[in-house]
Amino acid sequence: MQLQRIYGDWATLARATGTPASRQRRTWRETLRTRPAIAYWGDSWFSTPLYRNLYWNSFVRIDGISLRLGGPGLTAARMCTPGRCRNYAERLRSREFDLLCVSVGGNDALGPRLAAVFDGARRMPAADAFAMVVEAGTFVRLRERYAILLEAMSRVGGGFRVVGHGYAPPLRIGAPGRLSIKNLGLAAPLVGNVGPWLWPPMRPVLGSRAEAARFAWLLLVDGFRDRVLAPSRADFPGLFSFADFSLLPETADPAFWYDEIHPTEAGFAMLAPGYNAMLRAALPAPKRPAVA
Repeated sequence: MQLQRIYGDWATLARATGTPASRQRRTWRETLRTRPAIAYWGDSWFSTPLYRNLYWNSFVRIDGISLRLGGPGLTAARMCTPGRCRNYAERLRSREFDLLCVSVGGNDALGPRLAAVFDGARRMPAADAFAMVVEAGTFVRLRERYAILLEAMSRVGGGFRVVGHGYAPPLRIGAPGRLSIKNLGLAAPLVGNVGPWLWPPMRPVLGSRAEAARFAWLLLVDGFRDRVLAPSRADFPGLFSFADFSLLPETADPAFWYDEIHPTEAGFAMLAPGYNAMLRAALPAPKRPAVA
């Protein structure tokens, strides 16, 4: 059986790789001698069906094999359970994967979860609203979920690494996803959940979109990076790294954004080179040339 470049579920991957002593497994190992096996697991930044997302734009530049897991709307609370993380770690270990790319965390601080934090709150500046989110334990819970994930992945061993990412500074506050006749069929998994996710719960508390944009930066960029990603990297040195998208000038262009929190296809294409630089650095030296 000829190996595919892309696998969309564990069962198909298991059939392709066979048992440890099988001919399929020997072919798999020979293929991975100079090429990486990379699992991408996450929310809509990796799995939105509407257009070519960060996963697509990343892997199209890589000569290797990928496994894509997850789906739109995933939260860390749903995704990073102890049992699932242990199960995935064992499967990745047994198939000798090099990397796990993870995209999760933003959804845990949006929509009804954010509305619950602000329930009954008075009008306030962005800094005070952010302090409420911190006090509510949002980042503590996210860091705990990352710890569950990374503790499990630390048992894969060898040169295995995990690479996450931060978020770009939101610009189009209040903008929902744009559906058309062309993409309506593809959007079936998202109908009823095309945003906006930030502006409705923020509007009663922050008032203006300008103040809401300042809050969104504190929440999704500085807060997530400094209170979840960076501490997780410090807790698991050598295992976990992440791409920081906070300083890219292109994100200030409205054309970069599809809605409040998702770049357009062209926007994701701008993020991919920086993301792939992190993947290349995390791979064993013989496999780094496979990543462009």
